[in-house]
Amino acid sequence: MDNSGTVLMPGGVRDLLSGEARQKRELENNLLKLFQLWGYQEVVTPTFEYYDVLAPALGDLLPDQLYRFIDDRGQITVLRPDMTTPIARLVSARLIDKEFPQRLCYAANVFRRESHTGRQREYYQAGVELLGAEGPDADAEVISLAAESMKLGGVREFQITVGHVDVLAGVLQGAGFSTREYEQAEIALSKKDLVTWERLVADSHLSPERKQAFASLPYMHGGVEVLNQLAGLIQDEPARKGLASLCRVWEILSDYGFRDQVKIDLTLLRGLGYYTGLVFECYVNGVGYPVCGGGRYDELLAKFGYPCPATGFALTIDRVLEALDNQFPSFTDQIPDYFITGDDMGDVAGKAKELRENGFIVEVDITERPREDAIAYASRKGIPHILVMEK
Repeated sequence: MDNSGTVLMPGGVRDLLSGEARQKRELENNLLKLFQLWGYQEVVTPTFEYYDVLAPALGDLLPDQLYRFIDDRGQITVLRPDMTTPIARLVSARLIDKEFPQRLCYAANVFRRESHTGRQREYYQAGVELLGAEGPDADAEVISLAAESMKLGGVREFQITVGHVDVLAGVLQGAGFSTREYEQAEIALSKKDLVTWERLVADSHLSPERKQAFASLPYMHGGVEVLNQLAGLIQDEPARKGLASLCRVWEILSDYGFRDQVKIDLTLLRGLGYYTGLVFECYVNGVGYPVCGGGRYDELLAKFGYPCPATGFALTIDRVLEALDNQFPSFTDQIPDYFITGDDMGDVAGKAKELRENGFIVEVDITERPREDAIAYASRKGIPHILVMEK
């Protein structure tokens, strides 16, 4: 707020100063280059879309978090709350005659109405969508690329937690919960509410032995051995297939070299409702929210009239920068390599052009201050080379 107490900016948005903006742009550009090396091609979607077009895919997704407004034609439009849904719309509308699988990537801002204090309402994401490929090989590629993205971003230590929607559903169905209890169990596990979970298990009709096994579910996280422990808790075929898929993903991630960064946690549930299979999130110490997350969403494109398996992830740029700020000193402003002042602006401009063509950052003195003041300014700024061009 200013001196009068007036709030100058809405909550949940922020300015980026020159050093922060440069760091953000460099990270986005580097990530897009990485994605392209893996065969992904960049796409750009509109900042806002028709609500009626996205609504079937959004369903109950973020019902109170959409920014809605009426355009000049009376149509309800929304600022994009994520990038997966607009890309699903784009593929279904414009790419169905192309060869699949399609590998697409992006770097963009998204918008959500957050009620929690301190949560951003506009934030920046970079991510990929792998469309037209099903199975553990595709899932493993996406997780491996997410891990490579974290390394490229400079995050030293991170942990990727992997779960599976069908496996967890099979476990909960095996407990014999009612519909209401099933919903309570999902919420309890997603929030790590162990008290509620243990109460639900204790009140179930399971045998004492199975109650003990189910009560330990939130504590089952680690390597592939977790999947062996779960085998006795599931009974339906989709869950068994999901378990086999997770085993294969684990093997492939080991081949990619990320076994130490990946842990299995079947209680993982992501907040977005379109996930249908494997899901994952990436965590970094000192950052209170997942830095990256994604998973399989095989039913989303069908809501736009084009059934197609798909998987992907989104990395939140803001949270990577927060993680980097915890690791290193704040990113500083960029200091020019040269400062040039002189009597003839033609000579000054010519020298500046020559240096810039050779990759140097050059600041030209365009003030009418005395020469000694200009040199003192450049010295205070820390510019290493000061050129004085005299006639």
